[in-house]
Amino acid sequence: MIPSGEDPPDARRLDAQLLSDLWVFRAAARMGSLTGAASRLGVSQGAVSQRILRLEGRLGVQLFSREKGRVTLTSEGESVFEAMSQVAMILNETLGAIEPRHRSALVVRCVPSVATEWLVPNLQDFYTQHPGIEIFVRAELAPSTPERLDDESIDLAIDYCPEPVPDLHELASLQEFVFPVCSPRYRARLPDVDPVLLTDDLDRLGRPADYEWETWRRTLDTDWPGKGAASRHFYLAHLAYHAAMGDQGVALGRAVIMHRLLAKGELIPATDSAPVPGAVYRLLTNRPGKSTSAMRLFATWCVEAMTETQNATLALLAAGPRASDWESAADTPA
Repeated sequence: MIPSGEDPPDARRLDAQLLSDLWVFRAAARMGSLTGAASRLGVSQGAVSQRILRLEGRLGVQLFSREKGRVTLTSEGESVFEAMSQVAMILNETLGAIEPRHRSALVVRCVPSVATEWLVPNLQDFYTQHPGIEIFVRAELAPSTPERLDDESIDLAIDYCPEPVPDLHELASLQEFVFPVCSPRYRARLPDVDPVLLTDDLDRLGRPADYEWETWRRTLDTDWPGKGAASRHFYLAHLAYHAAMGDQGVALGRAVIMHRLLAKGELIPATDSAPVPGAVYRLLTNRPGKSTSAMRLFATWCVEAMTETQNATLALLAAGPRASDWESAADTPA
């Protein structure tokens, strides 16, 4: 509603009020809820509702259908939302091309297994090469979207997924290799027991819990371990690895994040099979920036360092004892 005594603004004129109301509308459309938009924007639900009603009155169209606390875009609302999404993307790209003279830490979001087992232990190497750049690491599982990176001020995301992510710039990528791992003691028992599969559910980003195991079986054309094998499920990949270190079963390791555990002998290959291609580490952003930007420098270092670690793991596997030798080693008295 237009306050009494004020002239109604020109609906066609792009002014501060219209831009502000459109931004509130975009938040509500993305969240599918006025309450969700209010929480995201840090205002009351009533304020969001009033701003959208004002926008609808100004444009002369209904943008949402409202039912039982949920809002659904009308055809006109879908058109406006699509336009606002394009505006936000263009602004992100333009702002990313402007390199500020001073900037705070680069915010990097990645899956917890990468953060815990590889990135944090190796980050000092990046600081040595680039002492003027600070990295703030966020370990999270949620898949990357342009909206999430925008809303949460994330500069760069390291996702682990088979397919490219729509609407995000992929600065670099690395094909991962996977192979079954277990503790030396558990490996010694494998000829006599059916293996228990240790599976991390949420790193699959919406895929079935046994997605990676099925990919491994299909690539090698094997049925080991059988599809009826017992399994234990974990929230995070590195929890499955630590369960494997505790003699609880066999996990599917990834070369980049297995090197430290293999080198220390805490985990070993569970079979004689060679590693097979897994999913892909993808470095994603809304704002690609200049080739000399902190984000680009980090992305280049990250893939080069991950490749070095991966190659070291593959070399370790190729040069190390076969799985049959691990059995003998486990039987040898200390």
